[in-house]
Amino acid sequence: MQLSDIVEDPAALLAAWPVEPIQWQHAPDHFDGLLTMGEVNEWVDSECLPLRNLELVEDGRLMERHEYQGNKGMPDPGRVRAHLAAGQTVSIRRLETAKPSVSRLARGIQELTGYDVQINAYVTPGGRQGFRYHYDPYATLILQVHGSKVWHVHPPVVENPTLEHGDFQQRGFTPEEQEHLAVTPPAASYVLDRGTAFWLPRGFIHAPIAEPGETSVHLTIAIRERTRHWVAARLATEILNLALTDPALRSVVPPVEMAAGPADVVGRMRAYLVGALLQLDPAEMAELTRRAAVRPA
Repeated sequence: MQLSDIVEDPAALLAAWPVEPIQWQHAPDHFDGLLTMGEVNEWVDSECLPLRNLELVEDGRLMERHEYQGNKGMPDPGRVRAHLAAGQTVSIRRLETAKPSVSRLARGIQELTGYDVQINAYVTPGGRQGFRYHYDPYATLILQVHGSKVWHVHPPVVENPTLEHGDFQQRGFTPEEQEHLAVTPPAASYVLDRGTAFWLPRGFIHAPIAEPGETSVHLTIAIRERTRHWVAARLATEILNLALTDPALRSVVPPVEMAAGPADVVGRMRAYLVGALLQLDPAEMAELTRRAAVRPA
């Protein structure tokens, strides 16, 4: 399966990155080649999935791994099954490292976009919720592979969040934002049935809840976009790597100068960086940046 099997017009999506949620409906068994409920049950009830690929969510928080670790550093199947029976969520992490069909999908999306891709599965008993309201610093493409889930969505409170700036894990919500979410109905709610694909741009606040009746399983394709800041960082890294090859730039700044305020060396290094940036070959740097973008993480 590739991106063209999921979204309606992949060329349009790649040309104009969507900034609003979108849904596409497919046949109920459309995503069975990626993951099925039967496979989930096999993983839950066996010791073949490494501990690093499994996370348990309890009342909106990630549990410590020692709480469900079994023999030989593997998850304890009994504890994981009991966790689900208690209505809590199980997350199978980095599924692209554990299943070939998912790996091919992740690699295909990365080659098309130049964006890093990670794919996780979330298993939530009917009528229950895993994570409370939060937002992600990347776009997500959600594939509902079993059961149904309702996604309550609010618009972003941080424009273009990234892992380095405005990430929910670092920032959380302000008291005013928490109060707003507590008393304000969602701006939109999306029902994902089996076979539904759902595009959620980065920054959108969401809180998915499994529909009553049966267990919900969905795949989250996390698409970590390359930003202009990311490109600037590649250029800066190239300049600094070249600078390390110059013995003069590896020489010591005298302590007396550093303690007094190294205005002279700051001025000279500023001039060096500006000159080095202007000397970079744009075509060569464009190719180096492209290769860095499609390189597997």
